[in-house]
Amino acid sequence: MAYRVALVGCGAIADRHLDALKYLNEKGRLVTVAAADVNEMRLQAASRLYGSQLRHYADYKQMIKDEKPDITIITLPHHLHAEAACFAAAAGCHILLEKPMALNVQECDRIMEHARRGNATLLVGHTLRYTAPIRQARKIIQEGGLGQLIMVHDARHTDYFAEGRPEWFFAKAMSGGGVAFNLGSHSVDKAIWLAGSPVASVTASMTFHGDRGDVEGSVMASLRLRNGVTAAIVQSGYKGASANYTELLFTAGSLRFESGGMLYRSQGGAYELMELPADDDPFVLQLEDLMSAVESGTTLACTMEESKHVVEVLEGMYRSHRSGREETIGLGPERLAQREAIAFAAIPPARMSARGAWADIRDGARLAIAHYRWTPEHHGPKARAALSYTSDELQICLRAYETDPLTRFTGHNDPVYKDSCLEFFLQPSPEEDARYLNMELNAAGTLRIGIGAARQNRLYLRHEELPPLLIRASKNQRDPLTGETYWEVRFRLPQAWLASLFPTFRPRPGTRMRGNLYKCGDETSHPHYGSWSPVRADTPDFHRGEDFGWLVLDELESEPPC
Repeated sequence: MAYRVALVGCGAIADRHLDALKYLNEKGRLVTVAAADVNEMRLQAASRLYGSQLRHYADYKQMIKDEKPDITIITLPHHLHAEAACFAAAAGCHILLEKPMALNVQECDRIMEHARRGNATLLVGHTLRYTAPIRQARKIIQEGGLGQLIMVHDARHTDYFAEGRPEWFFAKAMSGGGVAFNLGSHSVDKAIWLAGSPVASVTASMTFHGDRGDVEGSVMASLRLRNGVTAAIVQSGYKGASANYTELLFTAGSLRFESGGMLYRSQGGAYELMELPADDDPFVLQLEDLMSAVESGTTLACTMEESKHVVEVLEGMYRSHRSGREETIGLGPERLAQREAIAFAAIPPARMSARGAWADIRDGARLAIAHYRWTPEHHGPKARAALSYTSDELQICLRAYETDPLTRFTGHNDPVYKDSCLEFFLQPSPEEDARYLNMELNAAGTLRIGIGAARQNRLYLRHEELPPLLIRASKNQRDPLTGETYWEVRFRLPQAWLASLFPTFRPRPGTRMRGNLYKCGDETSHPHYGSWSPVRADTPDFHRGEDFGWLVLDELESEPPC
């Protein structure tokens, strides 16, 4: 059977697909009938590369309706993957979809549901699974010739922000992210395929020093796989010497493969180049894999579930960068328990510096917004708080990593929660007094502050009822380490004032308070609602005292001798 194939998208990666299509056309396995792209010049170039005139369409949906292809190859920008794949599946097409599968797990689920409903075979193009070095390395792992695989080290350094890359790669809403999402999808896929195990948890940190868009330019990630293998992924998209290699460390040797198709082996000495069997182009092999699965029901080298898991791990990397902690992957009991556990933080004494106490957000108890329960996680910005104290005051520094935050309200007790807003709720004496303070601030330092035992009947404090809080606000600041832009608000709560509002409050080491840190923005371009301690409610509700985390005053440092 010669399959009729249609190509959706004629960007740079489409050239590799067209070469494979031309080869398989000459073998009589398929015929490419049409291509769709919004750019006529790219369509003409596709026909020239394929070697015959394809029928051209500006609308891929019209092409699929008219041509009724057996196989559709989708090479669109990432944010269009889900819509195009679902449409093709509903039209009865089998699908080769460029990686990553989609922007998030929810879109992956939607694609999978449409594929099953349409009885469509869908292969996500994690093409490295079809390359000779990786196939040979996997064979060595399975045969046990070097003992037990214990570690994967994957490195990729390239000028990701070079002029030739299309602009959509640098818009997170369209691409899903930068080097971690685009290049990292290859690295994650390599690790799980070679190790033969899904990922259990991930820890990651990123930087944002690129000169284009809002995506990360580097990532360092540590993956813990369920079978005990660990993987380190190190990627930089900044200028410098390029690198693209993977090392596999075993109990009795090691393997190393590099871009260019070379595989090296060591059993204690220097690496030695291995001979690899001759193999077809990986883009040819993945098409043959898809056609074989259609014809005889064989299992694809990369299943839909595995492709979804890659996206799941990538989302975990971004969550880890935002939360500053190890993130569990999947929705098993461990992750559910992690999600629902009440948070805890010990508040240390303020560390003095040349600029006074709490001069740096890295001082103090660090709280991070880790739970965006009610909105898509990628809409939730990274946010932090640092808490410290002296015998006289509680010191609070709130920071949100946002560029040009929405800042409209300037009057005391204005509804700043409609702006980009950080909120700190504090219950100083939880065992004797159910009341708590809600302190809500926007990037201008505008404060909304109330006291009460619940959402209803709160007393909002007038400006003249407050002690000097010394609120300091700044925005469009740049983190020198990560390159991220942030806004920040700092203020102080006098211990004596807290004790006057909450008579049973005793500010001393060991004092147990409760509270929560929230990030919201009701009327921002992407409304979001996040918390430090998880809120177990179906709709956003920051006033659930039962979900407040624990905040404990740590030991004060002794006064220096005179």
